[in-house]
Amino acid sequence: MRKFHGKKRKLILAAILAIAATAIGVAYAAWTTGGSGSGQAQAGSATSMTISAGSPSSSLYPTASADVAATVSNPNPYKVHVSSIALGAVSVDAGHSGCNLASVTVTSPQDNGGSGWDVPAKSGGVNGSLNVDLTSAISMTNAANDSCQGATFTVALTATGASTT
Repeated sequence: MRKFHGKKRKLILAAILAIAATAIGVAYAAWTTGGSGSGQAQAGSATSMTISAGSPSSSLYPTASADVAATVSNPNPYKVHVSSIALGAVSVDAGHSGCNLASVTVTSPQDNGGSGWDVPAKSGGVNGSLNVDLTSAISMTNAANDSCQGATFTVALTATGASTT
């Protein structure tokens, strides 16, 4: 085995270092790039909730109050907090048209003791739904006539709500 001394050894070492530096320089010389521009997002639009009659848990009698039952349906892909429900005009079913509606009043608005209600978001193709019981929201005075017996009262309802987490 031959030993390299002196200048030859220095030349070989210099050649190895030059080759290594070139390899590092090639790796470092890879092209880099960046960019800038813009992206886009679009907000959807809220869809109105619907309110339909529910099944009352109590009956209305002269000098008493009863609950108004409803189901709130949410077609939006987010939960809605209903802060209050306003009760409006009261009507009676056709079979009891002789009932004197002046004897029936509503307590409005209703807010579930200040806490409101959270209606779930639409999931898949099914609207979010919540049964709401408006406690003691309708009353009947002693002036109600016999035509009011067995009547079904419909109360116009308007919900106020907003998206929530």
